[in-house]
Amino acid sequence: MDIDNISFRAFSHATENEDRVKKAVINVSKSEDLTCSKSCGYHGNPITIIETKITHARDIKDFLISLSEEDIKQLIDTIDLRVDDESFFYMRLDKQEAYLGNPMLNNGEDVISVKGKIKSYPQNRENAVASIKQTLDMILDKKYQNTINKK
Repeated sequence: MDIDNISFRAFSHATENEDRVKKAVINVSKSEDLTCSKSCGYHGNPITIIETKITHARDIKDFLISLSEEDIKQLIDTIDLRVDDESFFYMRLDKQEAYLGNPMLNNGEDVISVKGKIKSYPQNRENAVASIKQTLDMILDKKYQNTINKK
């Protein structure tokens, strides 16, 4: 696996149930080792920032496999927009769907932000893009093979 770690971050606003937001983060990351910090919004409203990180290759692979084939294809199609110059890979997951145990890409505001550190040698954006694309292609192929085997 060419991903060193994946971080998850969600905001729980005053109008939300903080335990439900925590559950959404746990559902997608499978990590109960959450870090919570308090902050204030623009108008002074309380916000809790909920974060966790996964570092084990098996956990990272399980997270990627949990994404739908359509979402993995979308990640591959938009890969150039998702990788920065420091070899980080970004996506957003729908917070409500995550709470229901269904990780799904979403570009809106009510999201869990996901940031993965890509391992590539030498480390540069071009190699990182190629590395994450290869990883996603592998996950997509595995999902396809599992679909065939179930028939």
